[in-house]
Amino acid sequence: MKYQYIKVILRKVGFAIGVLQIIGSANAQSNDWENQHVTQINKEKPSATLFYDDSSDDVTSLNGIWDFAYYDDVSQVPANAKPEKWNKIEVPAAWEMQGYGTPIYTNQIYPFDKNPPFIAGINGNPVGIYQTEFEVGELKDKNVYVYFGSVASSFYLWINDQKVGYSQDSWSPATFYISSYLKKGKNTLRMQVFRWSDGSYLEDQDGWRMSGIFRDVFLVEKEAVHIRDYFVKTDLVGDGAKLNLQIDLSNKFEKKLKKYSLHISVKDNNGKVLTDQEVDADVVVNVSTDFASITPWSNEAPNLYGLEIQLKKGDELIDELQTKIGFRDIAISNKHELLLNGNPFIIKGVNVVEHDPIYGKYITKERMEQTVKMMKQYNINTIRTAHYPASPYLYKLCDEYGILVIDEANVESQGMKYEEASLAKDSKWEKAHVERLEAMMHRDKNHPCVILWSFGNEAGNGVNMEAMQRAAKALDTSRPTHYHIIDGGVSYDTYGGGIIKFGKYDFFGRYQSVDDLIHLGTEGTDLPYLLNEFAHSMGNSTGNLQEYVDVFEKYPNLIGGCIWDWSDQGVTKGTDGTYGVKINDVEQAHQKCRMPGQDYYWAYGGSFGDSPNSGSFCINGLVLPDQTPTSKTEEVKKAYQEIAFDLKDFTKGTIEINNKYHVTNLQDFDFEWSLLKNGKKLTGAPFSLSLKGLSSTKINLPQWQAVDNTNDEYVLQLSAKLKESTLWAEKGYEIAFEEWVMTPQEQKEMLLSAEGEVAVEEQGDQLVIKASEHTFIFDKESGNLHKALKNDKVIISDGMALSFYRAPVDNDRSFRKDWNNFRPDSLQCSVESFEFEVLEGKAEITIVKTHASLNQSSGIKTREVFSIANNGLVSATLNVDFFGKELPASLPRIGYTAKIPKAYNQAEWYGKGPGSSYSDRKTGMRMGVYNTTIEDLFTNYIKPQANGNRSEVRWVEVKGQDTQLHISSNKPINFSLQKYDAHQLAKARFSYQLKENPYHILNIDFEQGPVGNGSCGPQPLKEYMVKPEAKAYQLKIK
Repeated sequence: MKYQYIKVILRKVGFAIGVLQIIGSANAQSNDWENQHVTQINKEKPSATLFYDDSSDDVTSLNGIWDFAYYDDVSQVPANAKPEKWNKIEVPAAWEMQGYGTPIYTNQIYPFDKNPPFIAGINGNPVGIYQTEFEVGELKDKNVYVYFGSVASSFYLWINDQKVGYSQDSWSPATFYISSYLKKGKNTLRMQVFRWSDGSYLEDQDGWRMSGIFRDVFLVEKEAVHIRDYFVKTDLVGDGAKLNLQIDLSNKFEKKLKKYSLHISVKDNNGKVLTDQEVDADVVVNVSTDFASITPWSNEAPNLYGLEIQLKKGDELIDELQTKIGFRDIAISNKHELLLNGNPFIIKGVNVVEHDPIYGKYITKERMEQTVKMMKQYNINTIRTAHYPASPYLYKLCDEYGILVIDEANVESQGMKYEEASLAKDSKWEKAHVERLEAMMHRDKNHPCVILWSFGNEAGNGVNMEAMQRAAKALDTSRPTHYHIIDGGVSYDTYGGGIIKFGKYDFFGRYQSVDDLIHLGTEGTDLPYLLNEFAHSMGNSTGNLQEYVDVFEKYPNLIGGCIWDWSDQGVTKGTDGTYGVKINDVEQAHQKCRMPGQDYYWAYGGSFGDSPNSGSFCINGLVLPDQTPTSKTEEVKKAYQEIAFDLKDFTKGTIEINNKYHVTNLQDFDFEWSLLKNGKKLTGAPFSLSLKGLSSTKINLPQWQAVDNTNDEYVLQLSAKLKESTLWAEKGYEIAFEEWVMTPQEQKEMLLSAEGEVAVEEQGDQLVIKASEHTFIFDKESGNLHKALKNDKVIISDGMALSFYRAPVDNDRSFRKDWNNFRPDSLQCSVESFEFEVLEGKAEITIVKTHASLNQSSGIKTREVFSIANNGLVSATLNVDFFGKELPASLPRIGYTAKIPKAYNQAEWYGKGPGSSYSDRKTGMRMGVYNTTIEDLFTNYIKPQANGNRSEVRWVEVKGQDTQLHISSNKPINFSLQKYDAHQLAKARFSYQLKENPYHILNIDFEQGPVGNGSCGPQPLKEYMVKPEAKAYQLKIK
């Protein structure tokens, strides 16, 4: 209940860095913020989340514009932490995103000298001092608290110049009881926030290192006796359930509780009261209730029930809590499966790092809801909160939408490595480890979405993890625990990594190969195995995802994985240096960021002069920083879909459909089949299906007619769409699809005209061939088709050259050693022979070349034969062979690069689309005829690299104003059409550095290398590699 006597006045607030007076220190010789034994002073015990905003009458938001002062180092802060001059700052938001200090992106290396628990180094220890004012009325028998959702990394709190206490742990709430410090009327709140503290040694997460107030600040006013905490535990029993509820009351004034009572009710979604009971109040009250019939909560069916707890004194309502609860069971089977409500469950998850390109570590409710909606749309069923507890509101959304959560404690100390120096092995750090786990568990214990408690990430292993396991089980036995490092003994319930990596023993790693997982599945493990990081999605990536999912679904002990990670962690920045909250038009800035050559871009490590930094290693998301989806997202949607289709008999239209959902009946979807003939829809029909979860059936497609014409290519496509609108998508949204290519199209032979000759003329180093209205000019010295014209209009403007190089994608680093020796970017080409002859109705040019590595010890031999018909049609064959011992395991590509006039700015093709695709990332795209512009064919990765490839292409037509260049082959090819060449893309660090050429680049590839996961994982699967083997290809151009 909000009383009239509390009125918030948001005032200027400031940051400051300085030497603080020591209060309550366990060691009088050390600062609290450099003492691992001092983790909090006068802070309230952790509790469950009781509110998410200020809509409750007894909660008032202090968010807004505060006073602020900033100091580069703690040594500069006045002794009383009271600045002489204030600036303004927005709360919540990182202070680095508001013009104070420097954003630092580092993965493993601490941004300070490694000497726990002390803080020193080239970056100093900046401090920010915040201040705001609020008013209160009469305070008799009133409990007033101030709640901070997240403050990094530690802070002291003053109320009216009286020091209240101290807190650290950047990602857990800090609540202080402040009644005794208040006065009637105006009150001043001041904070001294340290950028780093001893707690920062446990906060070495891969990500931007920022500081300040990251989440909501609330003033909370309660009566003398009030609800302090509650804990909901549920057990499913047959069709019903048992509810065990513990309620903790606060009674700081030690009031007699005889006249107090608790009223507890549970209602279903329709408001029907299922239970309503009254019990006597006490400091701790336990209530158990049995329900004969209940609908369980799951990610598919997030059924929530209303829980209302009222504290009354006689008939007077003193305090109340209204929340939502879910009934569900999490267990582990004797096969080491993860069971959700009794059924084996596969985690098809993603890691989520809290980051906003404008606010830094402050995430708005709107962005959180957008995230959850998109995950439902893209078939993602689980979030791992990497690597600390997320904003409380995210869990509320996950409860409502149906997303499971692996809740991860704010514990990561990878900068200390994993041997004896590991803080996990140092018992002096036990308190800090355990308190962080307990704070998370208390806050999130009532959310049905939370299924695993994770001890942290890359924090070593030892006695402190054992202590965390004991603490976890003392608080909650209903959920398994989770961690990924196995040395020193396993004290948790589910593996997150380790055992084997790349075929060898590994105590630590994730990002195992598919073969590693097959080994783990075949040999078995003594605990469920979750690959809590895999498919490192850095840049142009996320290859062979389907193979991972297939393995998860095959072996019971492999309970799934979480892709790294959801969103690119770029910071929106202008070329003039503007970034953060100072950007006036964020939407326009992000629109420019999505295009190359603009005056806004997304920055990464090193962009702010930050040191140390890990460069672009924070750019590894499935979506862009503004959550724009990519082709990677489409691949995830396809691989993670829960409806599987298997074509059994094409002639009869027989399909087997497997419903992998647990409780969703396929009657909730509208199905449709379509038959494409040479890329265009020929026929199809809708159909419906009733099929319960975890079952399969065979059907014959309605209105199906057998196809007997084998001269054309047919593609059968199936689609499942939502029958009704949901919280996260509108009616008609496609949730699953499949396709099969049947009777592949035969390449017709090149037809000659009945009349006409081919004229051939040597002009110095050039060979000029004229056929009908076409002119082709070959350069004898380079051995390339130098120019092609039709009616004197240039079609190929400056060479069509063989190429084995693409601008490296981030995951190509797994081939870096190979390529550094072979140097596909600078092969030395020499023409061994250039011959031509004129035959009846055509000319034939044969060119033999050697493409040697820099040391000439290895390379590629090529033989090209161009047949030019009298009607201007070109048929080209290419034979490729390799020599030498220093050959790479895979080439970037094998194909041609042609420069064409800028007027050719549109492409139509028959193949996979509409987005980009590669040999190991194409299942999310589907066959069809597509038409788009050169701008839309380009994917503007934050760090420029090869992009925009379209695969499985039967033909492509590049269009000018009144002329087209048509290219096809006897086998599927790849193409891309761009404004930038491979060397420009490779050289640029940011997209704004890309400058258009006076021509366009057309790449036609017989083979295009995979994208894989190799930036932090295994090499691509061998079946997708461009192997250095003798090969032959064909191409037709008209």
